[in-house]
Amino acid sequence: MEDNFINIWEKALEALKEETSQIAYKTYIEVMVPRLIDKNTICFLSPSSYHIEICKKRYLDLIQNTLKILTSIDYKIIFEAKDAIPENESDDNLDVEIVKGQYGSIKVGDNNIINNINLDPKTIKENAGLNPRYTFDNFIVGSSNRFARATAYSVYENLGMTNPLYIYGGVGLGKTHLMQALGNATIDKDPSKKVIYCTGELFVNELIKAMLNPNMNDTFKQKYRNVDLLLIDDVQIIAGKDKCQEEFFHTFNSLFESGKQIVLTSEKPPKEINGLEDRLKTRFSMGVSVDIQTPDYETRLAILKKKAEEERYVIDEDILVKIATRVKSNVRELEGVFNKLVAYTKFTNNPLTDAVVDNTIESILVKNTQIMTSKLIMQVVAKFFNIKVTDLTSDKRSTTIAFPRQIAMYLCREVADMSFPAIGKDFGGRDHSTVLHAYSKVKYDYDNNPDTKDLIDDIKKTLERES
Repeated sequence: MEDNFINIWEKALEALKEETSQIAYKTYIEVMVPRLIDKNTICFLSPSSYHIEICKKRYLDLIQNTLKILTSIDYKIIFEAKDAIPENESDDNLDVEIVKGQYGSIKVGDNNIINNINLDPKTIKENAGLNPRYTFDNFIVGSSNRFARATAYSVYENLGMTNPLYIYGGVGLGKTHLMQALGNATIDKDPSKKVIYCTGELFVNELIKAMLNPNMNDTFKQKYRNVDLLLIDDVQIIAGKDKCQEEFFHTFNSLFESGKQIVLTSEKPPKEINGLEDRLKTRFSMGVSVDIQTPDYETRLAILKKKAEEERYVIDEDILVKIATRVKSNVRELEGVFNKLVAYTKFTNNPLTDAVVDNTIESILVKNTQIMTSKLIMQVVAKFFNIKVTDLTSDKRSTTIAFPRQIAMYLCREVADMSFPAIGKDFGGRDHSTVLHAYSKVKYDYDNNPDTKDLIDDIKKTLERES
């Protein structure tokens, strides 16, 4: 591994973080590990074959272009699944510092928690999947998150006393920051504590591998049940997955009965997660549930000032006021605007004009505005109902196909704002009157049937994550 490529990849990650959604970045980009580099070819180690498939379809061009901008080299990128590495392959062939690092915290051939003896806190945090930059000190407190922050800190002071801590709220509001701050503070206080942070999707993927390989089953259970603090981000991903819910139920019980601490985040409170088993809803609600809401103006301005202080970046307060006034939805968009302005100053050496600031704000807001297509909607709906995309455009009329098709048509109208003729064309050349009938039927059910409403709202949430 070329030494300077470590720095190049970290710069690439900073750029990719701005060009993708939070979910996409954390799930598909951040977890990739540069494994080998040979002339103009880079091999990335990936968590699974499914991960590789998604990366090739959605992010390969973006990654290649980003690296080309940074290096002027048109790299050929290949992927290798973690479970495809031979068990007897020596770690000497890998860049161990990166493999153990923050890009997914995976170590080839070893799913166990790495023993913390004789390791420095920074390495322990990285092995736990934590980002050391997330701390309680740099978590900006406002009316929208004050109770959540206070509760998380009290849990840190008395692990296992409030179980579980359940934090919920929209994307980019600070759930992950708060959760990881708790993990980092725990290790700073006692490095012998075993901590694991992972996303719900990573938990699901590792469980699937363990199910396919019986030899990994005990290793999987030991990994997640032999900890002092388990942090699961976006736990709602296990909803509707029977085997995953079964395993998580037993993992939860094992930790709870042992007095170990569990912290979960989600977009919704437990009772509103469609497809989540009642026994898990009950357990998730046993401790304390706290929500984080959209930050108010004062909090947004304080976040920007803190960023400027951390970056030692001199910026006129009027510009910060403008950003805080116009960018309202979440912290990630605020940071996106700020980071782009910092990059503009560094790379151009030009002052920030009103036009530059306005264009930067607009570019972030437009980028984060969902651009829905019938193709994306069909992919999400098909995956949701476990059918093929081609079924939605076929002539099949069975209920198992017709109902998802009608929902997909409804979403094309409601979310993508497509015309009825355009929808009909994309769904196998159907007449617009057929689409109108499907739309009207689903809209009536949505307005009058709570189950249908919950189902469609869940699909909309999935669309938000996938877009």
